[in-house]
Amino acid sequence: MIEPVWLLWPTVLSLVVSATAAFLLTPAVRNFARQRGWVDHPDGRRKLHLNPVPRLGGVAVFAAFALACGLLVILERMDVIAARISPSAYLHLLAACLAVAGVGVIDDIADVRPLAKLIVQALAAVYLYFNGYQVTGLSNPFTGDSMDLGVLSAPLTVVWFVGMSNAFNLIDGLDGLAAGVGLFSTTTLFIACAINQRWEIAIIAAALGGALLGFLRYNFNPASVFLGDSGALFVGFALAAIAVRGSMKSSAAIAVAAPVLALAIPILDASIAVFRRFVRGDDLFRADGDHIHHRLLRMGLTPRRVVILLYGVAAAFGALSLLTMTSRSQIVGLVVIATSVITWIGVQQLGYAEFAEIQRAFRFGLVNERRAVGNNVYLMALAERFTKASDLDQLWAVVIEFAQRLQFDGAELRSGGTLLASGHPRVLREWVVNDIGRTEPSAVWTVPLGGDNEGLATLILMRSLRSPSQFESSHLLNALNLGLAPQLHSVLNAVAPHDDRIAVSRDRPSA
Repeated sequence: MIEPVWLLWPTVLSLVVSATAAFLLTPAVRNFARQRGWVDHPDGRRKLHLNPVPRLGGVAVFAAFALACGLLVILERMDVIAARISPSAYLHLLAACLAVAGVGVIDDIADVRPLAKLIVQALAAVYLYFNGYQVTGLSNPFTGDSMDLGVLSAPLTVVWFVGMSNAFNLIDGLDGLAAGVGLFSTTTLFIACAINQRWEIAIIAAALGGALLGFLRYNFNPASVFLGDSGALFVGFALAAIAVRGSMKSSAAIAVAAPVLALAIPILDASIAVFRRFVRGDDLFRADGDHIHHRLLRMGLTPRRVVILLYGVAAAFGALSLLTMTSRSQIVGLVVIATSVITWIGVQQLGYAEFAEIQRAFRFGLVNERRAVGNNVYLMALAERFTKASDLDQLWAVVIEFAQRLQFDGAELRSGGTLLASGHPRVLREWVVNDIGRTEPSAVWTVPLGGDNEGLATLILMRSLRSPSQFESSHLLNALNLGLAPQLHSVLNAVAPHDDRIAVSRDRPSA
């Protein structure tokens, strides 16, 4: 086994070579893209830069990364260094990343359908799965116990790679944001690799970090070149691979908390984006201007301050990620719980309406559901209550009872055309809590009640639009049609229908 002190030289070499290569290659790529017209035009909505900016910066990042690691492999085989970079750790990763970066390049030049990009990413992930980059188990951050994934190993590995690749693409919305967050995540994962004695992966992490560092010279605000899909997709994919092979102590399992916290910002932003698009019924793959950095801009922060703020958050998450690698489960549990609470509070400050609705549902959902169940049970027995009424007053008493229970503010029973000799409808019974129609928005329910073609009677119910319906309306309609209507027909037939001897009653209790 090589002692860590012997790995300082190849690690520093990897970092310096990739940073220098990116620093030198980025201007060349930038100028080439500008000459070809491969630039990103501002739109004033999601793309907030003022002037067209060349894309394809990811080509320089990938080239610098590949150059550094390739040089290390050559020097190792010449016995100049003893880094022990195994082909399974590097060459397979390079091939998969080349495919992901390649489809990103095509998308930067000519649009590629989201499904096509997903297919390429998934195939690259499957390739890595069969070449040693596998998530075969998950380690519980609280106990350290590992759960074998079995047949779920392959699909979860693919989801991890594809998800992280697209997560970094989603946060690439401000100058230097994706590249800088990627640098902080890479630094965290490099330290995790060192802690877990995964030195061959640590050297690869150093190569990626150096490439991002050299590129940031041109990408930080104001940016002269963008990372583009070629870079964002590649960086996210490479970081997913480093997390799988570097943050675990064996090939059997991956610790949950450490890599998730190290990559927290892209994971959080992607999760929020998918959630709110799903809730709104929008296309999950359609870009919008409602990501975390967009929200921070609306709060009055400048683009540079937003990026610096998110750098700080990424650094904080990285430090917490390293804390979870301790063997003390109490510390890990405390970090996970505290991070979850702070993250939830932070998301609330961003003002997402979808999360406000979730909070409201958690606060009132159980109480409302309990009331709804009770009301529905009550309504399913209401038809029988009507059948036991012997006259109009008793029927009306049952109507007032359910109206009060279901929070209606008024009820009115009007005669139909067949009830009176005049043929003109009139109010038979009325109950009103207050003059709801005059004081606030209200809804009026009109329920015809049986009889012949001209109708026997009509029940009108009124309720405030501010009061949620805590019952199933179909249960109420069934009770009225199966219980109130036939019994009302029987009661009214007991009175001569053409002599106008039906008394009118109006109840107006105080609110």
